Formats: sequence, structure tokens, C-alpha cells
Amino acid sequence: MSLFKRVGVVALFVPFPAFASDGLLTLVVGIPVLVVATIVFAVLLPMRSRKFIKTLAALLFIPTLAFSLYAALDAMTMLRDFGTENFSIGLVFFALLVLVCVLFFLVVRAQPKSR
Repeated sequence: MSLFKRVGVVALFVPFPAFASDGLLTLVVGIPVLVVATIVFAVLLPMRSRKFIKTLAALLFIPTLAFSLYAALDAMTMLRDFGTENFSIGLVFFALLVLVCVLFFLVVRAQPKSR
């Protein structure tokens, strides 16, 4: 199956609200979810119990990333309006998504502190 057909098949299963061009999904749901995930990862980063923390971080990160990729379809439509408030909101969404990914990487990569 060609790449074009695969993308078409996947697009059939994406719910239509993600294709909305008003940015409501990004503003009302996407950004708050990423802010909460950022705070949780920032709290998890200095903790000592590494195995438990890594498991907890993965359990939080996987659904957050999946939903964020879904909301990114909506956020991408906002980037078309360069210089407007919509553009800024879309940019904040993607900046928070990158920050969450970096914090997750740091939490998973962190070595246990020796006493």
C-alpha cells in the first residue's frame, strides 16, 4: 500500500472536530492539558525513586502525547494567521508540546541520586 493510501486510511479514523479551523480544541483543552503535564513532569524531575517515577511519567506521557497529536491538527490551522492572536495560541501549543517532550526525556534519562 502506498504512503498516500495509508495516510488516507488513517485520516478516515480521525474525528472531525480535530479538523475544525476555529482553534477551540487547542485553546480550551489542548493547552490546559499540556500545562498540567508540564507541572507534573517538573515535580517528578527532582524525585529520587527512579523506577516508580519513570513508570508514572510514561503512563502520563503516552496519553498526553496521543491527545496532543490529535489537538495539533486543530493547532496547525491556527498557524495560518501569522501576526494574529490565533497564530500566538498555536505557537504556544507547540511550544508547550516540545517542553513536555523535553521534560519527559529528562525525567526518564535522570540517574538516581547517590547519597
